[in-house]
Amino acid sequence: MRAVNRRTSPLILAGIVLMALNLRAAAASVGPMLPEIGRGLHLSHPQLALLTALPALAFACFSAIGPAMARTFGLHRAALLSLFAISIGLFARSLADEQWIFLALSTLALAGMAAAGVLLPSLVLLHFPDRLATLAAPYSRMLAIGFALAAVFTAPISHADGGWRSGLAFWGALALVAAIPWLRLIRHDLHLRPEPRSITLVEMIRTRTCQAMALLFGLQFLQMYVAMGWFPTLWRQHGFHATSAGVLLAVVALASLPFTLWLPSAITLRMRSGPLMAWVALSYPVADLLLLVAPRTLAIPAAVLLGIGTVLFPMSLALVGRHARTRDAALSLAGVAQAVGYLLAAAGTFCFGMLHLHGGSWGWPLAALLVTALPLPLLASCLTKKAYVDDQLRDRVAVGS
Repeated sequence: MRAVNRRTSPLILAGIVLMALNLRAAAASVGPMLPEIGRGLHLSHPQLALLTALPALAFACFSAIGPAMARTFGLHRAALLSLFAISIGLFARSLADEQWIFLALSTLALAGMAAAGVLLPSLVLLHFPDRLATLAAPYSRMLAIGFALAAVFTAPISHADGGWRSGLAFWGALALVAAIPWLRLIRHDLHLRPEPRSITLVEMIRTRTCQAMALLFGLQFLQMYVAMGWFPTLWRQHGFHATSAGVLLAVVALASLPFTLWLPSAITLRMRSGPLMAWVALSYPVADLLLLVAPRTLAIPAAVLLGIGTVLFPMSLALVGRHARTRDAALSLAGVAQAVGYLLAAAGTFCFGMLHLHGGSWGWPLAALLVTALPLPLLASCLTKKAYVDDQLRDRVAVGS
């Protein structure tokens, strides 16, 4: 593939930044208005729990669509289609009156979000290969800022314009604005070549390292998606206004920013990074404990700690290089472990919601969430030790023969 000429570089950069801003709005806009959405659509308990689990489920099921579209239609057209899916899904679901239609359109928006999330690194790598390290930090910031904007402004927009539907529809307009640069860039489209893979999903998932990585991803994703879907309602039921609950959710997103600039690099550079991983992972169980003990008075420190905990994700991705000798093994390990992790998180988020909705309290769900967070520090620390999946795959082949 060849890069586009320099005249289109500012347009590409604008397209990448605007796309990154839209990768969390479909998910982060639901939490602050979840009670109103549930009442307005008469959602049953399973449907409400499913709605909060859909973001994780979408990443597990639809991430592979992005590369497939890029190979078929071209990278820029795939980016445009992803943004159209986000925009149409967000707009149309705000008009839906049927529960399953609302959930289906939410899935469409989240599928676009998942596909775009996979396409963005490829776009950065393709067009700015010499500025990859420079653009990684702004890209991470845009993700966090997009998350924070949706969390903060969904409730005020809803209250100012008569209901939750306008609050959700607004983010569809933002996705449409993000599509504008790509309408011009499709004239300079590029196609991804299919990359041959020698490792199957079943082979990879049978390795000890992949299973441990999948558990590490799954347990931290569970914390992230429960916080995104349910904690605004938790805070509202303990005296916070919907807007204030959205602000607290934004704190979760923004608290990670100072740490994402250097902690993942520290994992790559330091051989003895186990204690560092463990300390960051400890943020999750401590935050859960604070919310269990005093969800109102300790809401701000809990939100800050949850935000620090989210840095564990890029740190975990940085560990992939310690467990793979080849690029093929690294890509397979990262893809399979994250997909399984998202499925675990989706199931856990659904169960958290059902436990709260059926029990009518937050004590048991938070206690269960705390228990699932306890293994994270030890698991994260253990995975800093080198153990190559290539060797484990080879050993399985040798045993099989």
